[in-house]
Amino acid sequence: MSTNCRLRHVLLFSLTLGLQSLCAQDVPTSLAWDVAAAPRHAALGGLDVAPLEADGWSVAVHPCALDSTVERDVYTSYLDYFAGIRSGAVTWPLAHRGKRASHVGIRFATFGTFEGTTAAGLESGNFSGGDYIAQYGTTWTLSPQWVLGATGWTGLRNLAQVNAGVLGVDLGALRRTRNGMGALGFVVSNLGVQEDFSGIMPQGRLPHNVQLGWTQTFPNAPFTFHVRMQRLNTWELAPEGTYDDAYDPLTGEVIPNDIWEWGDQLARHLTGGVTLKLGAQLTGHLGYNHQRQKTMVAAGRTGLNGLSMGLQGQFKALRYSVARSVYHFAGTSTHLALAIQVPQQGRESGHHQP
Repeated sequence: MSTNCRLRHVLLFSLTLGLQSLCAQDVPTSLAWDVAAAPRHAALGGLDVAPLEADGWSVAVHPCALDSTVERDVYTSYLDYFAGIRSGAVTWPLAHRGKRASHVGIRFATFGTFEGTTAAGLESGNFSGGDYIAQYGTTWTLSPQWVLGATGWTGLRNLAQVNAGVLGVDLGALRRTRNGMGALGFVVSNLGVQEDFSGIMPQGRLPHNVQLGWTQTFPNAPFTFHVRMQRLNTWELAPEGTYDDAYDPLTGEVIPNDIWEWGDQLARHLTGGVTLKLGAQLTGHLGYNHQRQKTMVAAGRTGLNGLSMGLQGQFKALRYSVARSVYHFAGTSTHLALAIQVPQQGRESGHHQP
């Protein structure tokens, strides 16, 4: 089969998926592309949409995070989510050409092993499940201020013998200030579709996320502020009934709901974080996600829900990043990332972002 023929088949398959999903409902998202694959982003409460510098770990989730200053190492990250549920990412920057820099990588989420039974209650053996995608992305540095990027990805969602295919793209644009102390970013992630291969898996559009970000630091300041607006493709993020009045079951009296609906909805779209310079090769991160905090309220108690923290640094030749984030009621999840040096002939000396 010729190259042109293969290309036509790929384009036809992509068009078919797109047409089938036009009127379809969103399908459930996955840890593989919903939870930040890089610890620094997780520690800031979510994706850093407007990074001031390129970062090898960030290329897994941000289309504009790569340029020629990033070392061509293998960037790995791992998340121990909960009770055997784990996710991770591996990315590798390719040789850059002029204003264009590209990468390849994988992202995955595994759900552990389950005991299977038949309808009669007999054991049928163990089975496992997970989501797995491979990606290729390119970043164009148009000028010291403007950066554009796109990452395409495809893969499978699997549970025992049940499979579904996914195909998607992340798009981004980044504008940094001339003095390098501020940035505005725009990212559309998870813009894609899911196709059922087994007859029982959901299919349709993936729940995409439109995001805006602003990052700002100041001369001689040891801190940097990060602000993000997430899920701008929809206004209502609160569950149905959140703003309804309550009723006294004994008297039937109406108990007014005192939540300011407009303000609460706006806050659910916002995440914020701060980066602290702790040393020459060490930075700390602290973030807050209001939507996560509200979603995890139990019996009126919030605890540390919505808060995240982390460290990123370098010890001799070892570059690392670690974060602790609260995603569920069972406790705090740990992110860990390492940059693995790959021996390369004519290796270029790049800039390390601690």
